[in-house]
Amino acid sequence: MDQLAIIDVVCKSAVGNLASEIGVLLGQELTCSDIQLNLITKENLFSDLERKKTALTRMTVEGDREGDCYLLTPISSAAILGGTLIMLPEDVIEESAQSEKLDGELDDAFGEVANIIAGVFTQAFVDKYSKNLRFIKKTVEELIPTKIDPVSDAPFPAGNYHVTSCQLNIGEKNLGPVELVVPATIFELEEDPAEAQEGDAAPEAEVTPEAEVTPEAEATPEAEAAPEAAPVAEKKPAFADAKKVTDVVFKTVIDQVGEEVGALLGQSLKCDDAKLVMTSKSDFFSNHCMEKSILTHMKVTGDREGLGYMITQIPDAVVLGGTLIMLPEDQIQEQKQKGQFDGDVEDAFGEIANILSGSLTQVFLDRYPKQLRFIKTEAETIVPTKIDMAAEQPFPEGNYYLASFSIDMEGHELNRILLIFPAEVFDLDEEQPTATQDPAPTSEKAATATSSESPQASDEPAPGEWGGPPSPGTESDASPNKETLSTTTDGSKTTTPATEAKQQAAPEPTGPPIVLLIGNQKTDADPFIEILSTADYESQVLTFQEEVKELFQQHKILGIFLIMEEVGEKGFASAIKLQSAGRPLPPIIFAGPEWTRSAVLKAVKYGAKDILVMPASSDEIQDKITQHFKKAS
Repeated sequence: MDQLAIIDVVCKSAVGNLASEIGVLLGQELTCSDIQLNLITKENLFSDLERKKTALTRMTVEGDREGDCYLLTPISSAAILGGTLIMLPEDVIEESAQSEKLDGELDDAFGEVANIIAGVFTQAFVDKYSKNLRFIKKTVEELIPTKIDPVSDAPFPAGNYHVTSCQLNIGEKNLGPVELVVPATIFELEEDPAEAQEGDAAPEAEVTPEAEVTPEAEATPEAEAAPEAAPVAEKKPAFADAKKVTDVVFKTVIDQVGEEVGALLGQSLKCDDAKLVMTSKSDFFSNHCMEKSILTHMKVTGDREGLGYMITQIPDAVVLGGTLIMLPEDQIQEQKQKGQFDGDVEDAFGEIANILSGSLTQVFLDRYPKQLRFIKTEAETIVPTKIDMAAEQPFPEGNYYLASFSIDMEGHELNRILLIFPAEVFDLDEEQPTATQDPAPTSEKAATATSSESPQASDEPAPGEWGGPPSPGTESDASPNKETLSTTTDGSKTTTPATEAKQQAAPEPTGPPIVLLIGNQKTDADPFIEILSTADYESQVLTFQEEVKELFQQHKILGIFLIMEEVGEKGFASAIKLQSAGRPLPPIIFAGPEWTRSAVLKAVKYGAKDILVMPASSDEIQDKITQHFKKAS
């Protein structure tokens, strides 16, 4: 099968799942028809002068091939999809579609639909393509096709593109085409034009002798001065010191993970028996990871950058994800035995991985001498016996730091969770670990050595010392920004750089700190107001229809209750509005009656820290306040 045929098969598979995935998000029945797969130029793509005003969603492709790609959707259709998601009245949706306006809440809501489309294509390539490609939604902008110059670089350069398109329908209403436009070079469907130009230009690169002498003579003083201007190399700590502080921080992380994941699951969860060792790829897959597992990527940013991984055996991932969405015990056991890891269970486990990445970030910001943040991205299934140790996948050979720990959860026998990161992320690359030189025989020795050192490692540095907690009176770095809702293939949420910059630039609120109560009617908040007042919290009440941005600008929000008369789209739509407030979000508690497992999962996706089943007693409300809301200092 040639390359174009392979790409067509994968993209057609993605379109086959598109309607159902968007339909689940919207709570509507959608269909896709008239699937088209074409390799065409930019000029031909925009040759139809009747093309409607378009929403251009910019996306990036990451993985084995990198670059930019684009999603094209008529703005009228984008308005319908976004308006349906946030349950706008039908006449308002129709007005927005006819006027071809996409702003405010509609823009944010359509961005969530675009996230789903990016996730569907990512999953199709994960399942069916030999290379690792991920599609990540970035920004949405307005595009007027008639103003496009085919030879300019706007909205994207001229060249050949692979276009996957289909007609999207809600019921009998045709929303028009949805088109994913990907440069042909990303799909390896043509020679890279830049490389071809470089090759053609090589013979013309000759210069005259005069041209060679003059620049060389001029450059000589600068070249001689260069060593004096070179920056002083950063001094790294000794290997033993770096290892000790890394061990201390990870022990704290592991303790916190047990508490936070347990709170999310509503279970008593204990994480212990931490083993903290240096390893190599070959040692890792020979002695630590030998069963089919879920490999969750953990991107490291800040003073060091890299890519680490969380590895969880599939039966354990099923148990954890199934428990979160409250699957019946017999169903969890059935899926565990079958190794069935997909759908709601997969999404729920993604939320658990998000909790772990948040714990890593918080503890490292509080306890580690450098600023490191951990962002959970995509996940993949690995079979260790099929891994080629000489290959770059799932990660290359090298020195790695491995933190593993056991999980004790009532009613289930779970295996160890493994966290592995490149050694240089923690300044552990100065000394070659024994396990890398002689992997198989020495891995047990490494584990034994670490175990014997554990009493020493448990002697944590004093406050203010390198690797210790902050000194009294010293402010530790703030907790990481709450991610804005950006769903990947596994339901993960990420924060775009633009949002981070916006949050950093926003002025500090001057009003008193408050707890925000949002409900269908303001009277729904009455029981909460009384309890909050007794606990010395000020509160503010809004309805689902009211804007929240102004309150975030005026007050520090300590916590939020979303109070729903019926668990459904109105409350979830309000959660989407909160994501666009331009501030890091505090803990959000979703309150409502008759929770189902799918509703719990959806609430978690939209930022729920906890669920409160209504009607609730005063003690139950008080417990949630005490557990999640902290008074301003």
